[in-house]
Amino acid sequence: MKTAKYKTNDRVTIVSNGLQPQYEGKVGKIKKVYASFSENDADEHEFFYRVEVDNTVLKGFARDSDLQPV
Repeated sequence: MKTAKYKTNDRVTIVSNGLQPQYEGKVGKIKKVYASFSENDADEHEFFYRVEVDNTVLKGFARDSDLQPV
């Protein structure tokens, strides 16, 4: 079973944010981790993250490719 790359409270750098590009390059922390599920392949998961920067939770969800560890 695949596990999430990041956990709650991990510090990350935002490398891509289509909804709020002003946050690209900023450091934040993971607020919540969500796993997606596929009916066709129960072992195949993708993870989505809510990220907080300067006490503001950003709109939308981030994927692994949108973030880098600090």
